[in-house]
Amino acid sequence: MTVVPLLIHIGYHKTATTWLQRQLFVPEYGYRPILDHQSVFDYIVRPHGLTFDSNAARKTIKDALAKVRSGESGVISSEILSGHPFFGGRESDILAKRLADITPEARILISVRDQMRILPSVYMQYLLRGGTMDYVQFFKGEADIQYFVFSPEHFKYHQLVRLYQELFGKDKVFVLTQESLRNDLDETVKKLAEFSGNRIYSELEPKSRESVGESYPEYAAPILRRINHVQTSTLNPQPIISLGRTPKGFYKLSGYAFKNWPLSKILRNKKPVSNHVRQKFSSYFAESNQALSDLVGPELDLTGYQGIGQEKPSDYPK
Repeated sequence: MTVVPLLIHIGYHKTATTWLQRQLFVPEYGYRPILDHQSVFDYIVRPHGLTFDSNAARKTIKDALAKVRSGESGVISSEILSGHPFFGGRESDILAKRLADITPEARILISVRDQMRILPSVYMQYLLRGGTMDYVQFFKGEADIQYFVFSPEHFKYHQLVRLYQELFGKDKVFVLTQESLRNDLDETVKKLAEFSGNRIYSELEPKSRESVGESYPEYAAPILRRINHVQTSTLNPQPIISLGRTPKGFYKLSGYAFKNWPLSKILRNKKPVSNHVRQKFSSYFAESNQALSDLVGPELDLTGYQGIGQEKPSDYPK
């Protein structure tokens, strides 16, 4: 019996995951999605450790793979499998072990991005879900006992990559940088198709090259977070007054205004979140990035990433 190749893309969040899901992982290019975000959540992420049933997830995936056509690769793409970035991604190892239990024959795609760019984007995503902390407080990462918050440890990519290599085998883990999609899109997606066992993919159409899911500009952050105090949202479900629901209402209206002329022209060089991230985490990820390079090898281009060709980092920034 022919074994249908299965690619599981676990994220990270904010690494062109939406583009991959909407523009590349479609039957037109030889990828057959077999589970959506809701199914991933219901069968893999949501179950309590004491009630998790790998057999239920295994059967669901097996049944879905039976519908994958010859030459195609079945794909599960859901960044929630890498853990929740607002709360430190502390479940990422548990989810990795669940996936290894459910489908040990899968091929794993892990997408990463320069930490100095991904962290501001994660904060803007936090606002999009209704967060009200300013970026200084958010990145401070001060947790009360038992209540977890943001942790930069989650973005030391080598730790999760190493775990997946141990669980699935080094040759079954593909690490993709968001920067490679920007710098050499055609070659990157070609290599990914080869890795995933996709025999149908040939070339991207022009319509599939357009970016999707772009965040609002970070100079809008002070206004957007204040709007979240008076709108209902996932992270603020019961505000004192509700003038709409984030990410719609005044939030969407303000975000659109900041994203477009004339405010975009006036404020385009203001990057308060990025400036704070660069200062606070000035060398924090350097050692991890070097370890990631060692794990994956020279085929992974981390040019521009902190620590590549730089001095050994200092301890966690104060």
